[in-house]
Amino acid sequence: MIRLFFAGLLVALGGCSSWLPDYTAQDSGWRLVLKKPLTVSADNTRVFLQDGQMLPSLGFNQYKPACNLEVRQLSSQVRTIEPDTFVINRIQPLREEVASWRPVQLVSLRLANAAVDTSPADIFLGYHFWLHSDKQPDVLRMTCRGVFAEPWEAEYPTLEEIAFVLGAYADLQPGSARLMPGQY
Repeated sequence: MIRLFFAGLLVALGGCSSWLPDYTAQDSGWRLVLKKPLTVSADNTRVFLQDGQMLPSLGFNQYKPACNLEVRQLSSQVRTIEPDTFVINRIQPLREEVASWRPVQLVSLRLANAAVDTSPADIFLGYHFWLHSDKQPDVLRMTCRGVFAEPWEAEYPTLEEIAFVLGAYADLQPGSARLMPGQY
């Protein structure tokens, strides 16, 4: 019975062209206007922006808001995301737990009342902005994160913080509706 289930699942998934959602027929009303080219390093799919600067491929300062643009395909070649106007098809909330350090709990420690801290790991809150451009179909999305913090202190980045992060590289232009994650 289980084999039959998995065989059916494989047949059903076999027709899928991608594991990524397709929001191309949707329009949130928002636009990302990229004004300067961004370089995606070889063997990477993301380029990070923080404080109005493009960062090296090694990452970003977790304790400041940051955004990254992401392409669909990994490549061994350096690529450029060219200036363009991207339709934002979907705005999706993000809750990202970076590292969950859960040490092994030994019975002897627990019995001795010496158990280690099991509080929740720090998180990022942010948004995925799913993007579409007929000229650059490989550009998948922009993700903007707030500051890395304890779960009860984490906050979503504001539009002002996102604008500061993007700097002269890009503008996030609102549509007629307010920013409402999951609405589109």
